[in-house]
Amino acid sequence: MKKLFLTLALAFISTTSILSADDKPLVYTLTTTNNQEITVNDTKEGLDFKEFKGKAVLLTLFGHRCPPCIREIPTFVELTTKHPNDLAIVAIEAQNYPEDEVKEFQEEHKMNYNVIAGINHNDFITYISGRAGYTSGIPLPLLIAIDKHGEVQNVHAGELTLDELESLVKDLNK
Repeated sequence: MKKLFLTLALAFISTTSILSADDKPLVYTLTTTNNQEITVNDTKEGLDFKEFKGKAVLLTLFGHRCPPCIREIPTFVELTTKHPNDLAIVAIEAQNYPEDEVKEFQEEHKMNYNVIAGINHNDFITYISGRAGYTSGIPLPLLIAIDKHGEVQNVHAGELTLDELESLVKDLNK
């Protein structure tokens, strides 16, 4: 499992090496269902979330009709509650659910973390999934784990348990 994480993380990082020296890093501004802006700067090593400096970030692509994605929600809620000072979770709904319905979904499932309607940010979803090595279809859930320095450490397709995520968060904050 760790070899798969490492392989996908290296693939994620190496994707930016195809940019020429003249290419400027990409900057994305994502808007949550609560109208908060999150600025994401593309870096050679990973992703820099301006609003979450010094925190580990779990970026997850999920679907509102994806059973494993829905099962993970209580785990992310618990992680957010346990780690308010050293972890940020950014969840992007990737099945083109309308923004108002994503907000309802968030409220219904008591998601206490950053939720974004992907329908408004398909360019970012395409970029991030491609950079993670998925160019023809995105497996859901897809987790990109970024350490407190903005470096991608793990990329994982599929559901993770609370114990696995707790271990990951601990490693991301070293």
